[in-house]
Amino acid sequence: KDRILFRMIADENNPLKDYFEISSEDGKVLITGNSDLSLATGLNWYLKYVAGIHLSWNNLSQKLPEILPLPQEKIRKETSMQNRYYLNYCTYSYSMVFWDWERWEKEIDWMAMHGINMPLSITGMEVVWYNLLKRLGYTTEEVNEFISGPAFMAWWQMNNLEGWGGPNPDSWYQQQEALQKKIVARMRELGIEPVFPGYAGMVPRNIGEKLGYQIADPGKWCGFPRPAFLSTEDEHFDSFAAMYYEELEKLYGKANYYSMDPFHEGGNTEGVDLAKTGASIMAAMKKANPKAVWIIQAWQANPRGEMIASL
Repeated sequence: KDRILFRMIADENNPLKDYFEISSEDGKVLITGNSDLSLATGLNWYLKYVAGIHLSWNNLSQKLPEILPLPQEKIRKETSMQNRYYLNYCTYSYSMVFWDWERWEKEIDWMAMHGINMPLSITGMEVVWYNLLKRLGYTTEEVNEFISGPAFMAWWQMNNLEGWGGPNPDSWYQQQEALQKKIVARMRELGIEPVFPGYAGMVPRNIGEKLGYQIADPGKWCGFPRPAFLSTEDEHFDSFAAMYYEELEKLYGKANYYSMDPFHEGGNTEGVDLAKTGASIMAAMKKANPKAVWIIQAWQANPRGEMIASL
């Protein structure tokens, strides 16, 4: 305790730059910075480059030596890179699907120590869809025909498949909701802004026959029938998107960043007005939070030029 001193000091000359400094005071290590995140990043820099202690992604804790080495001279690092993004959907299903809070707590520390300030955060988003579809009159069984099993949620959330690997027990939804609430609270405590999945037009394939929505068929992905795409010509697009954001906000609050990747990995866009689709997706997000920013993965044909040219 108190072997390393932390001090938050704003840099009035460069308010748009995040910085940290490593020095010493009264024989102790002193780290100063302009935010909790900068201080955490400074700590990691000290451990790695002064104390020779490397915390890696799969070895997240080390013992500190009895005597902590002091830096030979003051070290200062700064960045004008304001948006420091981390993760994509696939990572969640490849690596993180069954993580508990203990593992997530370490991960969020790791993010902070690397200056990450806007990670994709998709844990518990199936609960948003569960609540939304129940609100529209879907039965639990029908909801579970749409929502994938835990290990396939990346591809379900990217509009590539539906239902595969399900159905999920109710206990899964309860567990993930509680977990995401902890994750988001800790991120925000450290000044990290979670990037939530926004509404990109995905709907269950049976919503046309069940509720009369006008839908487009984006075809197949790797042999899986994709979820349907709710046409922006349909009056329900705006109300469905609004309900999605309402349910999301009820659970996890508003975000300042939302991730939407319509037609991911080659979805069929035949008969879809891409410019109008982009405008509708953006408008629905801005209605939920006027200062929100749309995050798109640059992958294969995305983002499609026609979709974002006028935004």
